[in-house]
Amino acid sequence: MCTLTYIPLSPNSYLFTSNRDEMKSRSTAFAPSIHSKEGISFLAPIDAQALGTWLGATDQSRVVCLLNGAYKAHIPTPPYKHSRGKVVIDALLCSNVENYLSSYDFTNVEPFTLIIIENKSERTISQFIWDGKEGKSTSLNPNETHIWSSVTLYSSSQRERRSKLFVDWLKVKERSNAEILDYHENLDHDKDEYTGLSMQRPQYCTVSTTQLFVENQKVDMLYYDRISTKKSFASLSQKVMKHESEA
Repeated sequence: MCTLTYIPLSPNSYLFTSNRDEMKSRSTAFAPSIHSKEGISFLAPIDAQALGTWLGATDQSRVVCLLNGAYKAHIPTPPYKHSRGKVVIDALLCSNVENYLSSYDFTNVEPFTLIIIENKSERTISQFIWDGKEGKSTSLNPNETHIWSSVTLYSSSQRERRSKLFVDWLKVKERSNAEILDYHENLDHDKDEYTGLSMQRPQYCTVSTTQLFVENQKVDMLYYDRISTKKSFASLSQKVMKHESEA
């Protein structure tokens, strides 16, 4: 997954939208559905090739999304221990994300950036970056808009320009969920800057757009398969979880 935006709408709601960019030869994904494992229900599209996912939400009020790469573009050196899609599944299912990320041995897992949103009495956003050698966690402000662009396909200047254009666009007026979805579907018009949030390059293209609307302990997921042009919709009830110390 290569482009992701987070927009806080109110104390009880937020919008999380992602564009998945892949090589044109890669197979598409299965539409989002509810899966149950280890006593947890989670909603996610499944990668048809690796059988993992890049984005999911659980009934435990957790949302996890992965972007390819860490701080800078890297040269892939397969074979890897497992796909990065498994990291998302594991982060969705684990009882404590912080413990999982700090204790798991990610050696020989391709670099990635993981975004985790949780409701534990209040909303939190964590960013975990694995650069192939070490991992680093950072807490982000849940009351601010955030946008991420994968380092594997966008330079630092391109990422900064995309961020500025998106934030400026949001400031013009109050935007609806549909308008935000449309914005993510805009193709690049400048071959040097890649300012649009959707991609159409000789080898890569945006294969899907997924939008999560989370409000009052419920997540609605709209999935747009850009290859087949089919749209799918699914929902999952969530509950606010307390910290272990509060239980």
